[in-house]
Amino acid sequence: MRIAMTAAAMALATALGAPAHAADRASISDTIKAQVRDIVMGINTQNAALATKHDAPKVLAINSGQPNTIGVAADLAGFKQAFAAAPTWRVSLVEEAVDVPQSGDMAVYRSVYNQDSMHDNVPFTQRVNVIAGWSQHENGAWLMDWYAVSEMEKSHKK
Repeated sequence: MRIAMTAAAMALATALGAPAHAADRASISDTIKAQVRDIVMGINTQNAALATKHDAPKVLAINSGQPNTIGVAADLAGFKQAFAAAPTWRVSLVEEAVDVPQSGDMAVYRSVYNQDSMHDNVPFTQRVNVIAGWSQHENGAWLMDWYAVSEMEKSHKK
């Protein structure tokens, strides 16, 4: 009886997908963090293509104070608009974390960063929260499915 139950449990686990091992979860976390470095580099070099390189086709962008957008083209246009409006806009990560469940089928990225820019030749800064969801897509690539950006404070002189 015990052997039959063990075999049934193993078959069920295989059918449902075995949980990701800790090493796999760490690898997923490292992948997400590397992709965020690309996004930050894209923002800091005003390269909208790089800033959206890891977007899923139907990425949902939620930016406080702005209408939500859906899709890579809309996200790309939003970055280009932001770069035109704030050519000195730069971001720097303060802290970040990636949560990967045991299933290993998705990841949630959380971070705080500073965004800096110049207004009338005066440096300004602002602390911002970001949360984003990633999943592995058909081609095996990890892509960002959604993100939300929320200012923690008003922009102020540095």
